[in-house]
Amino acid sequence: MVSSRRRAPQRQAAGFVLAVTLWLLAGIAIVVGLITLWSLEEVRDAARDRERVEAQLELLGTRDTLLYLASTRDITTAGLPVEALSEDERATRTLEEFGAFDRSPRGGELQLDGVPYLGLGGSSFLMQDESGLYSLVWPNDAGLDRFLATRGIDSKKIPGLRDPLLDYIDLDDLNHLHGAEKREYEREDLPPPPNRRLLLPQEVGRVMGWRDLPGSQRDQIVELTTTYYAGAINLNTMPAELLPGWLQGCPETCDTFQAQRALRPYRSSVEVETLLGIRLPGDGAVEYRYAPSDVLRVTLWGRTGAALRIHVQLTPLADQTGPWSILAAYPVPRPALNATPKPTSSAFFADPPTDRP
Repeated sequence: MVSSRRRAPQRQAAGFVLAVTLWLLAGIAIVVGLITLWSLEEVRDAARDRERVEAQLELLGTRDTLLYLASTRDITTAGLPVEALSEDERATRTLEEFGAFDRSPRGGELQLDGVPYLGLGGSSFLMQDESGLYSLVWPNDAGLDRFLATRGIDSKKIPGLRDPLLDYIDLDDLNHLHGAEKREYEREDLPPPPNRRLLLPQEVGRVMGWRDLPGSQRDQIVELTTTYYAGAINLNTMPAELLPGWLQGCPETCDTFQAQRALRPYRSSVEVETLLGIRLPGDGAVEYRYAPSDVLRVTLWGRTGAALRIHVQLTPLADQTGPWSILAAYPVPRPALNATPKPTSSAFFADPPTDRP
């Protein structure tokens, strides 16, 4: 009787120890599992951070490569060459034009009309000569009406957009017929117009009338305008969406124009008018150019995230300054492309060999 009474507490103690041991093992297993999950999450975060850093380096590398090329190559009517001119070719091009540099196409140029290209790694880019865009710096009535008509604005609504924009950027406080100055803005509880040129194309969203346009239509206007270039417009780098405002008889004329431009850029307004059988609006000798300007809009994007847009002015002859000047840089939505970015066929955009797995 005594021994059986002693064995009962022993069995209870053994059972308690076993239960505690099992609970400890379960707790350890839970802790190990949580640590494992945390470690895996940290590894995934580190991998994502590494990818983001690599993507950023690819983007910046592509940007710097383009800036280097733009500042060290002689731009032709076809775009930006990737190979430098030899001394003999440079001398020949200078002599052929009696001292003026001959900007005839060389072949293999990067186009400056918004064609997308593959950059370093997983990055892509496109370049737009800003003389091919419609300038909002100091627009005139006729040109602004023509531009708005190309964007599908009803002719009856054009004055309500044209005049407020002219009032927004002019230096006085006098109203155009359909315009708006400080009093009209205050009546709508809006910031008054600054009476200076637009700083960015996106600023049209602050202009009375323009702010009421559908967002998609306003975004298209932003893509087709410049606030950094004022002067003759370049038909060789003009986006297809703008052509109907300058070429009569589109879409047939525009299709013919683009097909010819793809084969060889136009050299003069006389050539355009002769080949197409049309008359360009305005003064063909003054209001048009056929070589790119020194102001470029570069849009870059990586595998993920927003795109980066920079406006750059080439300044090769500037004294005591760099060969280019960044006018603005800001994020924009990734471009909606109609075509897959194509390779540049240049060693400048070839990824260096790596030992990484």
